Amino acid sequence: MIKINDRTKKILKQIYNVFLVLLGTFVVAFGASVFLLPFGIVSGGLSGFSLIIAEFIPLDIDIIVMIFTWGLYIIGLIFLGWKFSLKTLISSIFYPLFVSLVLRSGMGEYLVSLLINKGVEINSSSSVLELINLENLEAGRMIICGLIGGAFTGLGCGITFIGGGSTGGFDILTFILNKYTGLKTSISAFLLDSSVVIVGLIINAVKYSSIGFIAGLIGVFAAVLCAMMIEFIYDRQSGAYFADIITTKSNEIKERVINELDRSVTIYKVTGGYSNEEKICVRIIFSRDELLKVKDMIAEIDKDAFMTIGECQTVNGEGFSPLHSSKENTISKLKKIGKKNKTKDE
Repeated sequence: MIKINDRTKKILKQIYNVFLVLLGTFVVAFGASVFLLPFGIVSGGLSGFSLIIAEFIPLDIDIIVMIFTWGLYIIGLIFLGWKFSLKTLISSIFYPLFVSLVLRSGMGEYLVSLLINKGVEINSSSSVLELINLENLEAGRMIICGLIGGAFTGLGCGITFIGGGSTGGFDILTFILNKYTGLKTSISAFLLDSSVVIVGLIINAVKYSSIGFIAGLIGVFAAVLCAMMIEFIYDRQSGAYFADIITTKSNEIKERVINELDRSVTIYKVTGGYSNEEKICVRIIFSRDELLKVKDMIAEIDKDAFMTIGECQTVNGEGFSPLHSSKENTISKLKKIGKKNKTKDE
């Protein structure tokens, strides 16, 4: 029997994680390119935003996706640093390429041809997959496309998160808003996606009349289903976790956490209820994309450790969201700046 050393295991684990990120990225691109983009369904995020931009800029939709994906990645690199950018690098490179592959290959065209009814045609003169006479599409078919598209994008995002990656795109904007305004990522993501969906609904209603308005409403349901799929696939994971580890190797765990995760630990003494023995418990607070790293790390250091992992409702402080008073917000800060300027003028 061939024995695999620890170094080989780590390499294989990294390869597996990269595979998951690539797979998840392709699933997101496939869902958007086959079920959402050709039908003009704006469900939020970068794909929905690209559909809106395509109404005003005479560029193919996949080129628009590519420009904004790579543009947002550069913005993330500038404002969030290289550590965050590494997590989004694979998806940022391959997502627009996968979108182009599906939209410009016979695979996407064949699948879309199965979804449309008579009166709706694939534009053969276009270099990318595009539908004409979309106003003739049956509402039932569009609902099916929207729901399947939302499910696929949610599934892909969940797989990407499991691999320790990030899908990039609008996620970068939510993290920038969180970093510089203190706005929660969940709230900023909701605001950004809602804005895209509302604008898309208005544009669709004006351009395609009733079927366009229906497409806008379907976009809302697609966005909700996407979020539900992420929650289901990623096991209801929140933004932060804690792990309590009762172990005899607390120093090793502390050193690995500090050096590899760039986080600290809390170490305290506990007493076993059954044995009455005094033991050491190590507590770690970490983000959701570090969950697998923490599990693997503890398993490597001490297989006999007793570990409990739970979700944190809120984590504020160094390494996480800054701690602000409920009275502090962007408006109050602007008022303070205004008062200071007024005082200077006087």
